Amino acid sequence: MSAATQFSDRSGIQSAERVLALLGEIGAAPSGATAHELAGRLGLTLSTTYRLLKTLERQEFVSRQAVDHRYILGRTVDTLGRALRYQLVATDEVRATLRSVHDAVHAPAYLTVFRGEDIAVAHIEDSPEHPRIGQLHVGFAEASHATAFGKLMLAAMDDASLSRFLERHNPRALTTHSVTDAAKLREQLDEVRAQQIAVEVEEYTPLLACIAAPVRARGGKVIGAVSVSVSAADFSRRSGELEKAVRRGAWHVSAQVE
Repeated sequence: MSAATQFSDRSGIQSAERVLALLGEIGAAPSGATAHELAGRLGLTLSTTYRLLKTLERQEFVSRQAVDHRYILGRTVDTLGRALRYQLVATDEVRATLRSVHDAVHAPAYLTVFRGEDIAVAHIEDSPEHPRIGQLHVGFAEASHATAFGKLMLAAMDDASLSRFLERHNPRALTTHSVTDAAKLREQLDEVRAQQIAVEVEEYTPLLACIAAPVRARGGKVIGAVSVSVSAADFSRRSGELEKAVRRGAWHVSAQVE
């Protein structure tokens, strides 16, 4: 390797280290930080700091607030954080458990997790013979009031978190069976808490039904859900079998979560 190449490599590593240090400093500051503050903390020139921040800003790793010009973490960091949470939960063992649920009941199986105070699909096990619900995909975080996994996880929220969620998302009717009234939805969630199982029939999509069971951390806190979707007619024929499958699957996933 030539001296010029060695210098280039060292320069690249140094730039990467500085970028990571900037992200660390911004993430550690509750209200973000200005370029002057970051330069002082890291011993960088102001011009170097601005150059690195501009690169991070273009890729949306950081964003600059218009009022006080403080830099805060951007949307790309949030995306990576969600991916990390999915990877930590949807391990090979967990995916194998979901596949077992799919194979046992011949239906698509879903793993859902909390994303802050939102609810998102972390993994789906389906097949050409038993495809997922068309709108659902990894990262899907909508219509929690009308899905079984959403109801299961809404029921795990405390009252303040639930109120904030309903205010932000304003439940709307997706079918004629969707529950949009907050009082009626809260009654449903009380029943979910009592039964530790959630069911929806034609609330999210006509002619389809879904059932979900809770995934718990070692301390007992609900951190996710395992669910399956089938036709409404199929659900009425074998609801007991489906309930056993999602409860068993959720128990196995819970045992694998650190």
